Amino acid sequence: MSNSEKDSGNGRRPAGQSNAGQERSFLDDVPWKRALLFGIGAFVVGMVLFTGLIFVEGAIGDDLSEDPSDETAEDDEPGVATLVGWLYFGGQFVDIEMSWALGTESMNLLDETSADLTIPTVVYYLVPVLVLIAAGYKLASQTLAEGSTPEEGAKIGATIAAGYMVAVVFATQIFTWSIQDGSTTGSVNVAFTEAILISGLMYPLLFGAIGGYLVFREN
Repeated sequence: MSNSEKDSGNGRRPAGQSNAGQERSFLDDVPWKRALLFGIGAFVVGMVLFTGLIFVEGAIGDDLSEDPSDETAEDDEPGVATLVGWLYFGGQFVDIEMSWALGTESMNLLDETSADLTIPTVVYYLVPVLVLIAAGYKLASQTLAEGSTPEEGAKIGATIAAGYMVAVVFATQIFTWSIQDGSTTGSVNVAFTEAILISGLMYPLLFGAIGGYLVFREN
C-alpha cells in the first residue's frame, strides 16, 4: 500500500491537497440584505432625530414639505430638508462646499450655527454615533447565535456601512443648492470626498462595530 493510501486511510489529507472546499470566508456569512436595510435605516433615523432637534430649537422653518429637487437657481434660500441634511453631515464632521467663479470655500454648518443653538452642540454630534451603535447592535443580535464572540459581533455590526454608504452617496446628490447673483453663479454641496470617507466609511464601520461588539460583550 502506498503512503498516500495510508494517509487517506488514517483520515489525513495527502500533502498538496487543497482545503479550499472546507474554508468559508467571513463574507459568506454576512446578511447583506439586512446590512443594507439597517444601514439605510440608520441614516434615515438619524436625519429624523436631527430634524426633531432642529424643530425644538426653532432654528429653521417647520415646513418639511419642500422637495430639495424643486430648488432653482433663483431661490433665495435652500430648502428646509437640504439645510437639515447639511447640519446632519456637519454632525459627522463633514463640511459643505460653496463654489464660485473665484474659488471654493468650505465650512461645517453645525459649527457655524452652534452659537445660536440652545441645545448643547455635543447632543447633535452624538445623534449619528448613537444611531449607528444601535443599528450595529440590532443587526448583530438578530443575525448571530448565542455564544458568538464579541469579535464576530463587531464584524457583523460593521457591515451596516454597506447601506449607510448608499444613503450617504444619495444624500450628497440631493442636498445641493444653486444660486445666481447677477452674472455670478455658484453652488453649495456636501463635500463629497469627506462624506464618503468620514460619514460613509469611518462612522458606520467604527460605531456599527462597537454596537455589534456590545451584544456579546454583555454575555
